[in-house]
Amino acid sequence: MQYIGRYTIPTWAIAAIEDADFSGLDDMDTELVQAFIDANCKGGYYVEWVGIDNPYFSRYPDIGGLASEVVEADFYHA
Repeated sequence: MQYIGRYTIPTWAIAAIEDADFSGLDDMDTELVQAFIDANCKGGYYVEWVGIDNPYFSRYPDIGGLASEVVEADFYHA
């Protein structure tokens, strides 16, 4: 697998990224997650969550742009 990069992912987006479960997200959040996937993970991806048990607050997450609780994740091309 080819390494794509490490990103700070808001905790509200984990289910959408991990399981393609967009239920519970509004249309704007769905668009933000899909735009992130389209821009960074074309052709499929595998994600390895870093510190999933220790989320932290970030002013600049890689999805959404609004300050939120995040976890780091390493993305790889599938």
